[in-house]
Amino acid sequence: MDARILKQVQVARNVSRQEITDGLVETIVQIGGDPLTVRKAKDELSAVLGRARNGIPQVIGNIKKGDDIAVVISVKDLAELVTAARQQETFGEALDAIGFKPYSGGRVIVGQGRKRERLQRNGNASSAKMAL
Repeated sequence: MDARILKQVQVARNVSRQEITDGLVETIVQIGGDPLTVRKAKDELSAVLGRARNGIPQVIGNIKKGDDIAVVISVKDLAELVTAARQQETFGEALDAIGFKPYSGGRVIVGQGRKRERLQRNGNASSAKMAL
């Protein structure tokens, strides 16, 4: 997969859905060439699939008409895109990704812990230390 697409996916985290769509379409067209019509893609399906398997995504549909366009990519490339999209840059983003919600209640008062006896070393441990 072309690094430009991966970069586009990583950068797309903080922008609107439309900006993500526009950026991806522009990048994929730069890499794979002009969009194919549905008829041309159908007539050349083997070639379209071959290019997708070789890491060159194929755009199908009319961008200028505002049609909902489709992209043909390999499953291997899709896995790369998912991996790129999952990578968090900050600890806060990682918390957001797992759905962490900070406590929003009142003040929490934590009492002093129970007092316990100090741990004692057993006799074998102290003798082994002396032998060293």
